[in-house]
This record gives sequence, structure tokens and C-alpha cells, in this order.
Amino acid sequence: MASIQNSVIPLALVAFVPTFSILFTLNYNDDEFTSQIFFIICKIWLLLAPAYWYIRVEKNSPSWSLPSKNGLVVGAISGIILSIIIIVTWLVFGDTLDTDSMISKLDSTGLTEFRVYLAAMIYWIFLNSLLEEYVFRWFVTIKSIELLGSESRAIVFSAILFTLHHAIALHYFGFVWWQTVMACLGLLSAAAFWSWLYVRYGSVWVCWFSHAVCDVAVFGIGYMIIFS
Repeated sequence: MASIQNSVIPLALVAFVPTFSILFTLNYNDDEFTSQIFFIICKIWLLLAPAYWYIRVEKNSPSWSLPSKNGLVVGAISGIILSIIIIVTWLVFGDTLDTDSMISKLDSTGLTEFRVYLAAMIYWIFLNSLLEEYVFRWFVTIKSIELLGSESRAIVFSAILFTLHHAIALHYFGFVWWQTVMACLGLLSAAAFWSWLYVRYGSVWVCWFSHAVCDVAVFGIGYMIIFS
């Protein structure tokens, strides 16, 4: 019972919310305003639910988990290396993507308008990536360790949960099965590495730095697809 209360319940309350958000927004709802409201509600939930559980339920003190200088250096270097892998993969396989279909689906989101794309890029690089690290690298990884009793198993499990909603989004935006599998393997590897970084340095800021650098590369590629 204690294991369920301390790990399974908080994981259930948080880990699948991004997947529900993606499914509702992309598959079960055609109204853009409703989708935006649901998206915002999910983000607020992801911000507040882990903090509430950690502080109010478990009676812990808040912490900024400030990183060491060495941790930030590792975050920066790993982000650059992962970004190079992303760019090389794009250069090799980019021509296989149905970019016209992707642009058509993005058009309904407003992302094909430059100012909207720029705002989204700033949000995803500086805020959404931090929220994902806060949720998946801190809360989900720690709760997975408590549930599974192993750091290595928890790292893999949290990486799978992180990859799930990205896989759905990739499928929706026109990736064929092998492209989705390839992208998900990359996401799974990156997520596992970021979880390892959190376990190693005890700071979401280290993981966020690496993640944010990767998002710069991703949005750079997105810019070339949409506006070139």
C-alpha cells in the first residue's frame, strides 16, 4: 500500500498527462480554442501537481536544485553533441519526409506564420523543455526509482514515458512507421541520458541545458522545412 501511495499514484497523476493532451488536441477535438484551453490546463497541472505532491503530501521543503559548474558544462557539451546527431540525421533522411503534408497540418496550428513560430520556438526552448525536465527527469524518474527499486530500470521507464507522447505527435504529423521508430529511438536514448544526468548531478538545470540546446537544432530544422 505504501508503494502505491508513494509512487504509483503520483506517476499516474502526472506521467500520462502529456499523452492525453496530445491525443485530445490532435485526434479528438477540432476546435482550436478548446484545444488551446486544454493544452494550458495540462501544462498548469504538470507544473503544480508534482510540487503539491512533493511539498504537501510528502512534507518536503522546496528546492531549486542548483547545478554545479561541472554539471552545466556536461549539459552544454552533451546538448551540442546530441544536436549534431539530430542535424546529421536530418541531412541524411530529411528528403524522405513528406514536408508538404507536415506543413499542411501545421498550418491549422498557426505555426506556419513566422511570428507565431518564433513565439512557439522561444516557449519550447526556454519553458516547455524546462517543464519536461522538471516532470520527467525529476518527478517521474524519482518516483520510478521508488517503484522499481533500481536507478537503471527507472531511467529506462521514465524515458519510455517521455517518448510516448512524442511518438503520437510524430505519427500525426506524417512520419511513416520507420521514421517514427527511428525518431523514437533517438528520443528514448536522449531521455534516458537526461534522466541519467539528473541521477548523476541531482539538478534539472543540467538536463534542461542539454535539452534546450537540442531544441534549438530541432526548431532550426523546422524553420527550414516551413519557411525555406
